[in-house]
Formats: sequence, C-alpha cells, structure tokens
Amino acid sequence: MTKMSRRAFLRSGAATGMGVGLGLGFPAIVRAQAKDVAILGITSYTGGFAEVGPLMERAWKYAIDEWGGRVLGRPIRFISRDDETKPGSGTRRVEEAIDSEGTKFVIGPWNSGVALAITEVVKRRKVLYFFSGGTEELAGKRCQRYAFQWAASPYTAMHLVMNKYMEVNPKAKRWYLFVLDYAFGWSLEKYLKIAGQKHGIEFVGVDRMPLGSREFSGAIAKAAAAKPDVLGLLTAAQDFILQVREAHNFGLAPKVPIVQGWGLGSEELAQLDGKTRENLWTGTNGYYTHNTPVAKKFAEGYEKKFGIPPGYPAIAAYSMMRLVLRGIEKANSAEPADVAKALEGWETEDWTGRLRINPATHQVERDYFFLRCKRPDEMKGPHDYAEIVAHSATPLLPQEYNECKDIGSF
Repeated sequence: MTKMSRRAFLRSGAATGMGVGLGLGFPAIVRAQAKDVAILGITSYTGGFAEVGPLMERAWKYAIDEWGGRVLGRPIRFISRDDETKPGSGTRRVEEAIDSEGTKFVIGPWNSGVALAITEVVKRRKVLYFFSGGTEELAGKRCQRYAFQWAASPYTAMHLVMNKYMEVNPKAKRWYLFVLDYAFGWSLEKYLKIAGQKHGIEFVGVDRMPLGSREFSGAIAKAAAAKPDVLGLLTAAQDFILQVREAHNFGLAPKVPIVQGWGLGSEELAQLDGKTRENLWTGTNGYYTHNTPVAKKFAEGYEKKFGIPPGYPAIAAYSMMRLVLRGIEKANSAEPADVAKALEGWETEDWTGRLRINPATHQVERDYFFLRCKRPDEMKGPHDYAEIVAHSATPLLPQEYNECKDIGSF
C-alpha cells in the first residue's frame, strides 16, 4: 500500500471508530461507506509448497496497491494466512478469518487438495472464492456458485502440451510419467492420456509420488530402463526441480527430453541452471513475456521491484485479485453473491488477454502456454529462460467430460 493510501486508510478507520464509539457527528451512510472490504489470501508458507506463499502474497499486495488500497471508495483490508499445505489447516484458517476478520472474499490456496477442502467451507459460509490449480473438480463435480477457477482447464492444458510437442516431435511415441499423487496430478494424468490417444502415445510407465518426496534416484533408474522417448513430469515446485536434476545426474536427460505438463514458469526455471534446462519443455498458466497490455505492465513493474520476472504463482495471484476487485466494481457491491453474479458469463480483457468466465461451471476460459526452454547460448539475458511456442484457449472441455451438472443456487 502506498503512503498516501495508508494515511487514507487510517483516517477512514479513525473516523469510523469515532462515529461508532460516540454515535455523534457521522451519519449512518458515511459510516457505511467507510467500512472496509476484507480479502483473505490463503496460501502455503510452510509444507510442500512453502516457497510459493511469499510469491503469491507480494503479487496480491501489488494488485491492491494498483487500486490505491481502495475499492468502491472503501479501504481494502488484506489478510494472509498459512494453510501449511494441509486441508485441515486451510479450512481452519478460512473459518477463523470469516469469523474474526469478517472476510467475504478468499483467494488461493496453491495446493489442489487444500483448495477442494476450502471450497466446502466457502459454499457453506457463502463467501466468494477464487482458486488457480490443476484439479478439474472445482469447476467439475465440486462446482458451486461461490467458487471460481482461474487456471485453464486441465483438459485444455494437457491437449495444448501434447498436441504442440507431438507436432514438433512426431516420433516421440513412448512416454514415461511421474505424477504427483493427489487431485492435481490425477487430473493432469487423465487428460494427458486422453490427448495422447490421437497421437498413438504408449505410456510405458507411471510412477505416482506423494508431494514432498526428496529421493528420486530409484524412480529415474526405473524410467531409464523403460527406454522412453519422453519423460513426462506432472509435478511442480521442489519435486519437479529435484527430478530434473536427478535425470541429468543419471544421464537420462538431456538425451531424453523432459516435458512438464503444468509448471510454475520463471519462478521454477530460475532454480535450474542453463544445462539442466536443456531439452526441457513446460506448460504453464502464465509466463512473463506474454504480450498483452496488463501482462506487459505487470511484468515490467514486478521485475523492477523484486528483481525477477513473475512466474505462474505471482501471475495467478495478481490476476485473481484483479478479477475480484474488478468484479466488486462491476457489481457495485462488496456482497459475495452480487459479485459472483457479476462475474458469471463475463467476457473481458485481463492478464491473459481475452477471457470468459463460463456461467455454468465458473471455469475461466483463457489461454494456456507451452514453453521451450532455451540453451545457454540462446539466452539474451539472465531471466531469458524460455520462449512461448504455443498458447491457446482451445480445445475447451467437451460436454461429455463436464462433471458440473448443476452449479447450484446462492
């Protein structure tokens, strides 16, 4: 928050406190206008995705600063909580923020398992919820009127990854998969295999692994013995980074290409050196070189402030906060049901460019990105990790796979 907006916030808080405490001198309408809008950012500061929490928080705050710390003339009160990458902790923190902070808007978390637990809380408590992750369930069989999915559908994402990679490498028919063993990995595996059918892909092995595994030498050796054309990693964050390094240590990569289905973009690639990024391909919901007005402005400002371009966690947090704040403005209301109605069916421009929020599922229909990592001799700067080789909002999930049969009522 800027100094000016902080002072404005304090003035509003003092005026509101005086009006309520004394009951004199401030009409009810003025007191109502001064009431703040509480927004909870729930993410991981500890646990399996601990590195993601600070990235998301600073992007949430960056977006709030762009609004001058206010929406509809009311101060924005941002609250952050640690879900510990645990469903029980996540739901408890959300309940606490609703009860003690008056939160009506929740953004996050990062882990799909935590997100699916939280969606039941916000449904019961009638609080608006924006999430970005790889599970299909939030906009599928667990869909509901208060929950929205910012990330691309895993169906769209895995088809873009498979179709584009096979267009460039049509003989790469044998794939070995590492899959994170929870909702995130299950959805990606399901749709990558469906996408592979038209290309005649043979999945010669699948290893499902719990989040937070740290020893991969045995799995890499097993994958190498299967003689794959591609090592497909449906993993992310530290699990992914350690797997890539182990594949290089073993000598499997870069001879065998690595294709990551759903990654963090620059915030992940920055932790790999140029040699371990060789022959690495990755799908992601956001990359900083995306050429839209909102994306370009955010990337320039974020890198200037933090010294690294934004990756998927920061981009998702920033864009979700923008959509919530824009939704409040569109509804001219800070009531969750009003904002949800304003978001449903909305076609607008934002970070991704053109997007549409499907009113029947609350899935944001937007571009997904596929990147080819650059060799060291191709890089034009320290953060020039990759090039976008494809981005698209299609194919959309066919009705036959749509498990959101009734999004329900408010």
